[in-house]
Amino acid sequence: MYILGVNTGPHDSSACLLKDGELIVMVEQERLSRRKRAFGEAPRAAVAACLRAADISLGDVAETAVGWDVPLLSEVEGAPFDAARFHEWLLPDGGGERRPPTRFVPHHMAHAASALWTSGFEDAAILVLDGRGECRSTTLARGSAGKIEVIRDWDTSLSLGNFYSIAAQWAGFTMWDAGKLMGLASYGRPDQAVPLIAAEDDYTFPGAPAPRRRPAQHYLQLHDFLYEYFGRNNYPYAQGDRNEPMAHASFAASVQAALEDVLLELARFARRRTGADRLVLAGGVALNCAANGRLARSGIFSDIYVPPVPHDAGVGLGAALLADRELSGRGDGGPAHRMRHAYWGPGITAEDIASALHGAGLATMHLSTEDVIGRTAAHLAAGRLVAWCAGRGEVGQRALGARSILCDPRHRSAVARLNSVKGREIWRPLAPSVLEEYWSAVFEAAPLSLCEFMLAAVPVRASARRMLAAAVHVDGTARPHVVRRSVNERFWTLIDAFRRLTGVPAVLNTSFNLAGEPVVFGPDDAIATFVRSDIEVLVLGDCLLEKPSVSEPVRDQGGRRAARPARGTGVARGTLDSGMPFLPWQSAAPSEEEPDVQR
Repeated sequence: MYILGVNTGPHDSSACLLKDGELIVMVEQERLSRRKRAFGEAPRAAVAACLRAADISLGDVAETAVGWDVPLLSEVEGAPFDAARFHEWLLPDGGGERRPPTRFVPHHMAHAASALWTSGFEDAAILVLDGRGECRSTTLARGSAGKIEVIRDWDTSLSLGNFYSIAAQWAGFTMWDAGKLMGLASYGRPDQAVPLIAAEDDYTFPGAPAPRRRPAQHYLQLHDFLYEYFGRNNYPYAQGDRNEPMAHASFAASVQAALEDVLLELARFARRRTGADRLVLAGGVALNCAANGRLARSGIFSDIYVPPVPHDAGVGLGAALLADRELSGRGDGGPAHRMRHAYWGPGITAEDIASALHGAGLATMHLSTEDVIGRTAAHLAAGRLVAWCAGRGEVGQRALGARSILCDPRHRSAVARLNSVKGREIWRPLAPSVLEEYWSAVFEAAPLSLCEFMLAAVPVRASARRMLAAAVHVDGTARPHVVRRSVNERFWTLIDAFRRLTGVPAVLNTSFNLAGEPVVFGPDDAIATFVRSDIEVLVLGDCLLEKPSVSEPVRDQGGRRAARPARGTGVARGTLDSGMPFLPWQSAAPSEEEPDVQR
C-alpha cells in the first residue's frame, strides 16, 4: 500500500511516499523549482518525482495525507474552504486517472508523528515548537507506538518561532534568517533585556497586548509589540542595520538565551507530566542547534531525537505515517525503525551524469571509485574547495555528505574563503563532518543522537580545536555531523582517506548551493553551480571535474600544499520574499509548465 504525504505550504512544500509503512522517497519542492523555500508553490513537481522514483502512478496511491488541517486553517482565517479549488491546485486532474482520497492532518500532530515514529522510541515526550499551526504554536504531548496524546498547547499569540524570526528582522536579516541570528549569538553576551520569560511550566511575553481573534493577526501583533519594546529599551544600534551585523551580537545572544531558558523549562514540564525518559522535538524551532545542544547537556532526558526534516517540509511524512497506521491497522504495533540517515531523495545514475555533461564543455575524468576518493582527498589536503555530489540527496536543511561543499578544516581562513565563494556573510560559522571512530577524541559529552543530522552545537575538546580551526565557533562549540561507515560508506571512506593524508579525521562541510538558492538536486544543478562559482573541483559520482586554476599535480601521499587561487567575490546575497499568501491555493495561478503527476 502506497501513501503519499505532502506539505502544502505556504512555504517548504514537499512530498514523500510510503510503501507498506516504510519511507521510500522524499523530495522538497524547492529542489526542483529552484526557488528557495518554495513560497506559495504546490508540491506538484515533488509529487511527480516521488512517483517516478517508485515507478508508480497516482492511481496506485491509496491516500494523500496533508500535513495541515486545511479546512480548519481556512475557517480560522475567515476564508471559506473550496475543496475543488484546493485539490486542483494540489494535484491537477490529468489523464483521467483517479485522484486518491485526501486526509487532512492537524499541523502539530503531523510534526509530532514525523518525530515520534522515526525515533525508534517505544514512548517519548513530544515538544512541537514552530511559527504556527492552524491555531497553536507550541504543543506538549506524550507518544507511544499506538498514539499521540496532547497534554497542553499554546496558541499562536505565544509563538516562539515568530518571536525568533521577528528578532532576526530587528537585527537586519529577513524573517527566514533564524539560522543567521543563531550564528551571530555566539559572538555576543546575553546582557540585554528581552520580553520572553520562562515561568513554571510555562512562558510569557510580559506586557504583550491581548491576542486578536485571527491567528494570522498574531504575527503582526507580536511584531509590533517586539519592535516597540526593542526600540524603547534603547538598543544602542539602529534597527535593521545590515551593514553592522556584529553590532547586534549581544542582542542575538540575549534572544538566544531567552529561547533556551524557555525550552529547558518546557522540557522539565514535559518530563514531569509524561514521566518519559526520552524526548522528541519537531517544528522549525527544533532546527536551533545551540538550544538543542544545551538541552542535551542539561540531562533532563536520557536521549533526545530530532528528525532530519523537523521544519514544515517534514509534515507530509508525519501525516503519511499517521494515515498508514490507521489504514493498515498497524496503529497499535511497535514503533517505526529509527531513521539513521537523511538520504531520501531520488538517486543519480551514470546516465543522468552523462546527459548533464554532454555539451557542457568541461574536462572530465572518469575514474574508479577508489581513484576518485584518493584524488579528492588529495585535493582537500592541498587546500582546494571540492563540491561533492553522490548518491541519493539529503532531505532537510543540512548537508550530510551527499550534496556538500568540502574543505580542509585546519585553517581558520577557510571560513572567510568558503563564505565568500557561497556569497554568505563572512562571519557565519561552518560545520565539520567527523568519523564516528574518532568522535570521543574530538568532542566533549557529544549527544550522538542529535549529531546524525547536524542538529546540535557541541563543545570541542581543547586538544582538537587546532585541527578543526575553521569549524569551531568563538564559544568553543561546533555543529558536527557524525559520519558512520554503515550509513554512508563512500563519504566515510573519503574522510578516512583525508585522515590518512593529514591526520585529521574530519572535513569542513557546507551545503552545495550559492546564496539564496536551494541545495543542488541532480547533476544539471551541480554543474551549473560549479561553473558559476569559484569552487575548484567537482565530484559527480565517479566523474571528477577540475577548474583550469587547479594546475599543480595532485599527489596521493604527502606533497607540498598547492597555491590557492585568488578569492572570488561569489554571488550577491539573495533576498527572500516574505509576502507570500498564507493560503496559496486561494490565489495562486497554475504554472505554465506543470509536471506530469501521474508518473
